[in-house]
This record gives sequence, C-alpha cells and structure tokens, in this order.
Amino acid sequence: METAKLAPIVVKRRDDGWEFVPSSTLTSLIIGGFVVGSAFYLYLFTVLIRSANPLISVTLLLSGVLIGAMAIRAWRTRNTSLNVENGGRVSYGENELCASGTVRNIRIVPSVGGEVGDCEVRLELADGSQVAIPSQYFAGFKSRKHARPFAEEFAKALGVQVTDAADTLKQEDEHS
Repeated sequence: METAKLAPIVVKRRDDGWEFVPSSTLTSLIIGGFVVGSAFYLYLFTVLIRSANPLISVTLLLSGVLIGAMAIRAWRTRNTSLNVENGGRVSYGENELCASGTVRNIRIVPSVGGEVGDCEVRLELADGSQVAIPSQYFAGFKSRKHARPFAEEFAKALGVQVTDAADTLKQEDEHS
C-alpha cells in the first residue's frame, strides 16, 4: 500500500484502488472551529439572556445549536473516504457517485456557494453531466491553486485528465 499526503488530504493506493481521506489536521481544524464557534454563541446567549432583547437571545441560542450540529456532522464524517476502484467506480462511503468507466474528466469549477474565487472539484461524466463530491472535506477550495493537487491526484486514480473551467473560458474567448 502506497500512501501520499496532500496537505489536507491523505491518498492511499490499495490493491483494489485508491482511497482519499481528510487528514487529521484538516478534520481537527474544522471540528475545532465549529466547537469553538458553537461555544462562543452559547456563551453569548447565557450572558445576554436576561439583559438583551429576547429575539437576540433566541437567535444566539439557535445559531449555537446549528453550529454544534455542524460539528457533530463533521465528527461523524471525518473517516468517510472517497474511493476509486480499479475499474473506475467512484464512491463516497457506501454511496456510489459514478459507475465504472463513466468519468470523462475531473473539472475544477467555480464554487456554487462560498466566496468569489472559491472552487470545487467535480466529476464530468461521459454524457456531459457533472457530479459533485458530497463532503465538506473534499468539496470546497479557496482557489484553483489549492484545488489542483487534489484534482490531479484524483484524475490520476481514474486515469483521466483535469479540466479547469477558467482555462476553458479563456480558450472560448480567444476563439471568439
């Protein structure tokens, strides 16, 4: 078994394919951030419960609970791997994302949510549709530069190329 470590993601080469898991550093930072955020909002709630407007207190309580739920979700999914079998089947945990041989390439595209410049890595299928990776650990990157190492390693596991949406747009502008 060969193991490579991309900063936030650990890649393991196995006999039956490839396994991508979030690094312990990444999971600790995400879970820790949610726990600290939740604790902060709940602390503010306890401080302001009697002195502030009840609407503000309830908003702080609900925000703390929501962020706490996000911490629980992050904790539960910290060991869920993204798997690429030798035949090309892609799964996240027990859920199949793509059947064997259907991935045409890996695309780096602008993120649907998040800030301007954020990117995500998607699977482009033979029929032209795209499949998002359903994980907070593999889904979003701050820039194309941060997304590229994961996309290249993922493409290597599938035996396909990486396509960057920005490069595609530049080529279309040059031909216009």
